[in-house]
Amino acid sequence: MFPFIKSPNTLVNIFIILLAVAPAFALGEGNKNLLLIGAMCFSPYFFIKYPVILPKIDIPLISICLMMIIFTVVFHPETLRWSTLMYSCLFCMFFMSFARVLSFSDYRADDFAKLIKWLLYAYCITLMIQQFCVLTGLPIFNLANYNPREPWKLNSLMAEPSHTARVQTLLMFFYINIQMYITNIKDIKELLSQVNKKVIAAFLYPIFTMGSGTGFLLLFILLLRFIPKKQVISLFIVGLLLTPAIIYVISTNDTAKRTADFVVAIADFDEKQLIKKDLSAAIRIVPTLHGAKKVTIFTKDGLFGKGVDADAGLTPLPSVDCGAGSFSIWYNFGIFSAIIFWSFTLFICFLRNDMVMSCFFWLFLCFFYGGLNVQIIWFTLALFLSYKYVTIKDYARNLG
Repeated sequence: MFPFIKSPNTLVNIFIILLAVAPAFALGEGNKNLLLIGAMCFSPYFFIKYPVILPKIDIPLISICLMMIIFTVVFHPETLRWSTLMYSCLFCMFFMSFARVLSFSDYRADDFAKLIKWLLYAYCITLMIQQFCVLTGLPIFNLANYNPREPWKLNSLMAEPSHTARVQTLLMFFYINIQMYITNIKDIKELLSQVNKKVIAAFLYPIFTMGSGTGFLLLFILLLRFIPKKQVISLFIVGLLLTPAIIYVISTNDTAKRTADFVVAIADFDEKQLIKKDLSAAIRIVPTLHGAKKVTIFTKDGLFGKGVDADAGLTPLPSVDCGAGSFSIWYNFGIFSAIIFWSFTLFICFLRNDMVMSCFFWLFLCFFYGGLNVQIIWFTLALFLSYKYVTIKDYARNLG
């Protein structure tokens, strides 16, 4: 099977690419990536091809799958929907397969850096083709979730611009970190002088031109990561002096202004303002606020959940019904399932040498998404696992 794939290293790249993109032709109902789903169905093959037990991967994911099934069958059989449960199990099996392939490979930092570079190029080139199509009136290439009233808000290789912003920022974070590892250069100024400028441009161009407020927010967070501690005070003073100019730039850029207004609304915990300022961003925040109010601990439903998709419609928003946000697993399958999943994803994402940024990405790309059936969650986990594998000695053995 798969005779054209001779190397585990090639398989590692294929796994990551499948998680990194969501081509428009493969998007089904609810933006489900049918190409990825098809690939996930081959997961059992890799269990046979690479027969190894990885307890730190296998035990948490198998436990979650069993809890979701058993708790639903025992406590809320009326909600049982095997298609949804199997979809979650497929994601878990796919990641378990990826971990096995990775552990059998001789994947190296150079391989990882090269893959990230070409993914950033692919995202940038696709966006430029889409923008050319908008400019010339041609049918837009790889189009998904498009609103003609915002013609320049384009999705590139993901289902929507905000997803693209998340993927690109995480890719750039790892590209810089892996270059630091390869070159052993810790000073960010010195590193940037040697890093491929085309890669930086391929990241910045989409962030500034695809019309996603999420992109501006994540860019700001990413820049904070590389500010030397000794220069924090001086940069703070410079920031104060440049405040009028910054305010002017934000006020003249609709995307930047929407992002700034949304951040202010978050600080005020004003749900109505969150929805008014940016509905697409509110969809990610408001359900979590509702979910936090609805979940319980010392009740049957709090411990074992209310069943499959019990949170559907819990947070009605204009044009879309949302669930319990970050607390979706807890609300549907109980606190035990949620704690195991949160602990597992944090374990994969946590970097001892970069605790703040790794925890931020865990919060933003794993915790806040809530459920298991989200491609970006598993993409995030795959990148973190790959990074650890190529930079930490005997990391694969530590999973056993």
